[in-house]
Amino acid sequence: MVHKASELPPYRALLVVDIKDFSGVPGRYQADVTDLVPVVLRSAFERCGLTEVWSGKRFIISTGDGCALGFPSTVLPLLLTPFLQALQDELDYRAQVHADPVPLRMRVSVNVGAVTDSGRELISEGSGASRVETHRLLDAEPVRDLLARSGPATRVAAIVSARAFHDVVASGYTAEPQDLYVPAPVQVKQLADLAYLRVPSPTGDLLHSGFLPRAEPGGNGVDEHVSTEDRPHGAGSTANNAQDVQGNLNQSGDHVNQGNTNYTFHGTGNVNSGPGTQFNGADTRYYDKRRS
Repeated sequence: MVHKASELPPYRALLVVDIKDFSGVPGRYQADVTDLVPVVLRSAFERCGLTEVWSGKRFIISTGDGCALGFPSTVLPLLLTPFLQALQDELDYRAQVHADPVPLRMRVSVNVGAVTDSGRELISEGSGASRVETHRLLDAEPVRDLLARSGPATRVAAIVSARAFHDVVASGYTAEPQDLYVPAPVQVKQLADLAYLRVPSPTGDLLHSGFLPRAEPGGNGVDEHVSTEDRPHGAGSTANNAQDVQGNLNQSGDHVNQGNTNYTFHGTGNVNSGPGTQFNGADTRYYDKRRS
């Protein structure tokens, strides 16, 4: 079969959410919680003055314990700020007034890419590799770990694709500090990339240890005797295991798939999660692979 080139589907801002521990919701309430997800999202958009953004969504698809939505790519910055904080505030309010059968906590993934969008509300709307990637990000261990290591007052944990981060956060469109986002390597099935973690209201171990989990005592991770003052500055603090982070980095050193310089970073322990060079280990060594 001869395949011919075809037109690229439109770029859409992608938002996928799901409920933490949905399987733990009593069966009699699961249908109610499923129906509540778009209600909560709509209320969060309205809470932060984005009613028109909600009304302008291109598609919304239920996933049972959450939903996937597509928006015009121009509103991508707004899905990070002010929406993430508004979602946290909305879930806080609903918990206080006992609006839901159980208190809700949500994981959120944000991405941008080419997906189908016919405008005819077909069941296939939103199909494409970018949509698959967005769901993979939502299943990644780093974002799951955020809600596991935080208290119930942390109701939202978000993971942002590298493309979305560089397009709207690093480029200044969200008008917020880059170091609110912590870089984290993710690997889910065929997806292996660097993503960015964002928690509007961190609590529990996230405040004590940062957004990346501490290494187990006696393992190959961070030296437990190193004070936090001696560790690199940033919103997160430590890596889980000794790793080699390889790939093409841009000159800011915070993404493994951008730029032309190919570096390998060696070491164990700390990960600098600020906007500067990312590295592992206090005695980090690096080299330019083009010269080796």
